[in-house]
Amino acid sequence: MARQAKQQVRSNVAHVRDAVRTQIPKEAAQRSTLRTTAKGDCEDCRATTAFQAWHSVDLQPSFNVMVSFADWNIVPKGKRAVIELATAQIIVPSGEWARLRMYTSLGSVPSNIDLFVTFQGNVGGDAIYVATHSLRVYTDNDIDFNINRDNATTTGSALICISGYISS
Repeated sequence: MARQAKQQVRSNVAHVRDAVRTQIPKEAAQRSTLRTTAKGDCEDCRATTAFQAWHSVDLQPSFNVMVSFADWNIVPKGKRAVIELATAQIIVPSGEWARLRMYTSLGSVPSNIDLFVTFQGNVGGDAIYVATHSLRVYTDNDIDFNINRDNATTTGSALICISGYISS
Protein backbone atom coordinates (compact mmCIF):
# COMPACT_ATOMS: atom_id res chain seq x y z
CA MET A 1 0.00 0.00 0.00
CA ALA A 2 2.76 2.44 0.95
CA ARG A 3 4.60 1.61 -2.27
CA GLN A 4 1.56 2.45 -4.37
CA ALA A 5 1.11 5.76 -2.51
CA LYS A 6 4.75 6.74 -3.17
CA GLN A 7 4.39 5.90 -6.86
CA GLN A 8 1.19 7.98 -7.06
CA VAL A 9 2.94 10.99 -5.42
CA ARG A 10 5.88 10.68 -7.85
CA SER A 11 3.46 10.52 -10.77
CA ASN A 12 1.61 13.62 -9.54
CA VAL A 13 4.88 15.57 -9.05
CA ALA A 14 6.09 14.63 -12.53
CA HIS A 15 2.73 15.64 -14.02
CA VAL A 16 2.79 19.06 -12.29
CA ARG A 17 6.47 19.63 -13.27
CA ASP A 18 5.71 18.84 -16.92
CA ALA A 19 2.61 21.06 -16.92
CA VAL A 20 4.55 24.03 -15.50
CA ARG A 21 7.54 23.49 -17.80
CA THR A 22 5.33 23.65 -20.92
CA GLN A 23 3.81 26.96 -19.75
CA ILE A 24 7.19 28.77 -19.48
CA PRO A 25 8.09 30.57 -22.71
CA LYS A 26 11.45 29.62 -24.21
CA GLU A 27 12.70 33.22 -23.93
CA ALA A 28 12.26 33.23 -20.14
CA ALA A 29 14.54 30.23 -19.80
CA GLN A 30 17.56 32.26 -20.97
CA ARG A 31 19.86 33.38 -18.17
CA SER A 32 19.85 37.03 -17.28
CA THR A 33 22.97 39.05 -16.58
CA LEU A 34 24.00 38.54 -12.97
CA ARG A 35 26.63 41.29 -12.71
CA THR A 36 26.99 44.69 -14.20
CA THR A 37 29.57 47.42 -13.76
CA ALA A 38 28.35 50.47 -11.89
CA LYS A 39 28.60 53.64 -13.92
CA GLY A 40 29.88 56.82 -12.29
CA ASP A 41 30.40 56.98 -8.54
CA CYS A 42 29.56 53.91 -6.54
CA GLU A 43 27.20 54.31 -3.61
CA ASP A 44 28.96 51.75 -1.43
CA CYS A 45 32.68 51.72 -2.08
CA ARG A 46 33.78 49.98 1.12
CA ALA A 47 35.59 47.27 -0.81
CA THR A 48 37.89 49.81 -2.43
CA THR A 49 39.14 50.96 1.00
CA ALA A 50 39.18 47.55 2.68
CA PHE A 51 42.02 46.54 4.97
CA GLN A 52 43.11 43.50 6.89
CA ALA A 53 45.94 43.23 9.37
CA TRP A 54 47.33 40.69 11.79
CA HIS A 55 49.84 40.19 14.55
CA SER A 56 51.37 36.97 15.81
CA VAL A 57 52.96 37.42 19.24
CA ASP A 58 54.87 35.35 21.73
CA LEU A 59 53.33 35.80 25.16
CA GLN A 60 56.16 36.38 27.60
CA PRO A 61 55.54 35.67 31.31
CA SER A 62 53.12 38.46 32.26
CA PHE A 63 49.53 39.05 33.33
CA ASN A 64 48.95 41.52 30.47
CA VAL A 65 50.35 41.68 26.95
CA MET A 66 49.53 44.64 24.70
CA VAL A 67 49.29 44.08 20.95
CA SER A 68 49.33 47.31 18.95
CA PHE A 69 48.32 47.65 15.30
CA ALA A 70 49.92 51.11 15.06
CA ASP A 71 52.72 49.71 12.85
CA TRP A 72 50.14 48.88 10.16
CA ASN A 73 49.26 52.60 9.73
CA ILE A 74 45.65 51.63 9.01
CA VAL A 75 43.89 54.94 9.64
CA PRO A 76 44.95 57.85 7.37
CA LYS A 77 44.86 61.36 8.86
CA GLY A 78 41.33 62.77 8.78
CA LYS A 79 39.72 59.37 8.11
CA ARG A 80 38.00 56.74 10.22
CA ALA A 81 38.47 52.98 10.21
CA VAL A 82 35.49 50.67 10.60
CA ILE A 83 36.55 47.30 11.99
CA GLU A 84 34.01 44.66 10.98
CA LEU A 85 35.79 41.46 11.98
CA ALA A 86 38.15 40.58 14.79
CA THR A 87 39.43 37.06 15.25
CA ALA A 88 42.05 35.67 17.60
CA GLN A 89 43.68 32.47 18.79
CA ILE A 90 45.36 32.43 22.19
CA ILE A 91 47.45 29.45 23.32
CA VAL A 92 48.54 29.15 26.95
CA PRO A 93 49.53 26.20 29.15
CA SER A 94 46.65 23.88 30.10
CA GLY A 95 44.72 25.04 33.13
CA GLU A 96 45.29 28.75 32.43
CA TRP A 97 42.69 31.26 31.35
CA ALA A 98 42.94 34.14 28.91
CA ARG A 99 40.82 37.18 28.17
CA LEU A 100 40.86 39.58 25.21
CA ARG A 101 40.03 43.29 25.07
CA MET A 102 40.11 45.65 22.06
CA TYR A 103 41.01 49.31 22.50
CA THR A 104 39.99 51.96 19.95
CA SER A 105 39.42 55.71 20.09
CA LEU A 106 37.44 58.49 18.47
CA GLY A 107 39.32 61.72 19.01
CA SER A 108 40.31 61.70 22.66
CA VAL A 109 37.50 59.33 23.70
CA PRO A 110 38.76 55.78 24.28
CA SER A 111 36.72 52.62 23.89
CA ASN A 112 37.32 49.29 25.64
CA ILE A 113 35.58 46.33 24.03
CA ASP A 114 35.71 42.95 25.72
CA LEU A 115 35.72 40.09 23.23
CA PHE A 116 34.38 36.68 24.20
CA VAL A 117 36.96 33.89 23.95
CA THR A 118 35.92 30.26 23.80
CA PHE A 119 37.96 27.37 25.15
CA GLN A 120 38.55 24.90 22.31
CA GLY A 121 40.36 22.18 24.23
CA ASN A 122 43.80 21.03 25.33
CA VAL A 123 46.40 19.92 22.81
CA GLY A 124 49.89 18.78 23.80
CA GLY A 125 49.70 20.44 27.21
CA ASP A 126 48.33 23.74 25.87
CA ALA A 127 44.88 25.29 26.26
CA ILE A 128 43.53 26.81 23.04
CA TYR A 129 41.12 29.76 23.11
CA VAL A 130 39.56 31.39 20.04
CA ALA A 131 37.44 34.46 19.42
CA THR A 132 35.72 35.46 16.17
CA HIS A 133 33.47 38.51 16.23
CA SER A 134 31.51 40.18 13.48
CA LEU A 135 31.20 43.70 14.81
CA ARG A 136 31.23 47.36 13.90
CA VAL A 137 33.88 49.34 15.77
CA TYR A 138 34.98 52.84 14.77
CA THR A 139 38.39 54.41 15.33
CA ASP A 140 40.27 57.40 14.05
CA ASN A 141 43.49 56.50 15.83
CA ASP A 142 44.09 53.54 18.16
CA ILE A 143 43.70 49.86 17.37
CA ASP A 144 45.18 47.82 20.20
CA PHE A 145 44.44 44.60 22.02
CA ASN A 146 45.19 43.39 25.52
CA ILE A 147 45.60 39.73 26.30
CA ASN A 148 45.00 39.23 30.01
CA ARG A 149 46.14 35.99 31.66
CA ASP A 150 45.84 34.52 35.12
CA ASN A 151 49.47 33.33 35.33
CA ALA A 152 52.48 35.62 35.05
CA THR A 153 55.13 32.86 35.08
CA THR A 154 54.46 30.94 31.84
CA THR A 155 54.72 31.68 28.13
CA GLY A 156 52.21 31.30 25.33
CA SER A 157 51.33 32.66 21.91
CA ALA A 158 48.56 34.55 20.17
CA LEU A 159 47.39 35.46 16.68
CA ILE A 160 45.02 38.41 16.22
CA CYS A 161 43.49 39.44 12.88
CA ILE A 162 41.23 42.35 11.99
CA SER A 163 39.38 43.33 8.84
CA GLY A 164 37.35 46.36 7.83
CA TYR A 165 37.37 49.47 5.68
CA ILE A 166 38.31 53.14 5.76
CA SER A 167 35.47 55.67 5.86
CA SER A 168 35.55 59.43 5.34
